Amino acid sequence: MSIRNSSKSSLFLIELIIAILFFAIGSAVCVRAFVKAHDLSMRAKDLSFASAQASSAASVLEYTDGSFSSFSTYFPDAEERGDAFLVYYDADQSLCSGNDAIYTMQIKISDEDGMRHAMISVAYTGKEPLYELPIRFLPSAKKEVADDAA
Repeated sequence: MSIRNSSKSSLFLIELIIAILFFAIGSAVCVRAFVKAHDLSMRAKDLSFASAQASSAASVLEYTDGSFSSFSTYFPDAEERGDAFLVYYDADQSLCSGNDAIYTMQIKISDEDGMRHAMISVAYTGKEPLYELPIRFLPSAKKEVADDAA
């Protein structure tokens, strides 16, 4: 009779170990899914921020003369480096100096065929762009001529 009880106990322990193993695997899958969801949420937040800032910069360029002085009216912490404007943002996505920057918005402007071309890119500082927005707009002198013709 004691042999039967010990074999029943062993079988029960094996079943219990298998059940614990399945719960452990299930919880690992759930934790991984939550981590992935958090990662996707953070990337979506960064992409939303980057696209909003690029759109704001595009509006400023399009509705001003596109010069650094008019751009810096709307982005006071902007820096001019060669043919590019740089705007820095901290971890809270607020404007900051280059030393505290987590994100960098770079605007490169060129003139071609009577139009101004700008490539606006927002990236983690020193990394690949999160978002890029190419735009074309008329220089301010041509806007005045176009407004007078209408």
